[in-house]
Amino acid sequence: MNIYVLTAGLLVFVGFLAHTFVGTRETLTTRVEFSDALIEKNWYQSFTAWHLITAALLLSSILLILIAATDVFEAKRTIALIFAIQFLAWTVSAVITIAVTNGRKYFGQLYQWAFFLIVSAILFYGMDRF
Repeated sequence: MNIYVLTAGLLVFVGFLAHTFVGTRETLTTRVEFSDALIEKNWYQSFTAWHLITAALLLSSILLILIAATDVFEAKRTIALIFAIQFLAWTVSAVITIAVTNGRKYFGQLYQWAFFLIVSAILFYGMDRF
């Protein structure tokens, strides 16, 4: 069993739970009476994208836990590397998005980038310990 990849998988599962229950509740508070159809369509598009991340977090956590604790897959190191790169890319994307928008003032509150960076670092460290 690879304790590092298992830890990353469990962290991602906790992230999935937080995203699903806390984040969805927070996101739904932004739904208001829409002033026009374009704004309403954009809100639903954003909410749909929100749920795509929910699915990605769930699937990522399941696969990470599987490669850490079982022999279902042979290419464990490669799978861990792919996820490490994915979470690093999410980190970079989040930081760039925050940096080039008015989100800079919320940098400390938009901590998802730090979560993704921690998961990525754990995976990069743990991928050679299978």
